[in-house]
Amino acid sequence: MGDSREKSKIKETPWWYYLLWGLALITFKVFFGIEIKGRRNIPSRGAVILASNHCSYLDPIVLGLLTPRKLNFLAKEELFKNFLFKQLITALGAFPLKRDKLDRRAYQQALHLLSQDRILALFPEGTRSKTQKIGKLRQGATRIALKSKVPLIPVVIKGTGKALPPGKKLIRPSKIKVQVGKPISINGFLKEKENSIDILQRKLREELQKLANNQ
Repeated sequence: MGDSREKSKIKETPWWYYLLWGLALITFKVFFGIEIKGRRNIPSRGAVILASNHCSYLDPIVLGLLTPRKLNFLAKEELFKNFLFKQLITALGAFPLKRDKLDRRAYQQALHLLSQDRILALFPEGTRSKTQKIGKLRQGATRIALKSKVPLIPVVIKGTGKALPPGKKLIRPSKIKVQVGKPISINGFLKEKENSIDILQRKLREELQKLANNQ
């Protein structure tokens, strides 16, 4: 059992991912002057959930730059319709999510990845914000965190909404800033049996708002 877990950890990040990660980081530093604060809050190993605001299609790439560990993403199923693009984003760690209803398959996949000590990236707002402000959060991230008993790390990204706004296809230069908060431990929220999801969700939103106000 121990050997299989060690092999799973070794396979978490393949060599080619490190190469792409380095190239992407250099690119974003040159073109967007990306500035990342709080990167040390992301552990180098073990299961964790990154919960980020969402303003642009650039956000998944930006989240990937926070750690050399290979991230796993829940992405809307529409992105998987094109065969070639499907192969690309699947290799980069994305798996499909049906947004119009409870997607049990995606939910179980997320729990499975976390059980293997992987790192999962989620956008609790569920869709891109057009106002650049923290919107209403859906329950998916908090449900997964409580079920898996894995810490939530709040992340706020600013600048991607200007670099590639919703509805636009051309990328333009814009300063990108990222603030990574401290992990939110789930232990205290597990005691709240009836409304633990709502309480944790409020806590997550408060932390996201604090990070947004500090940028």
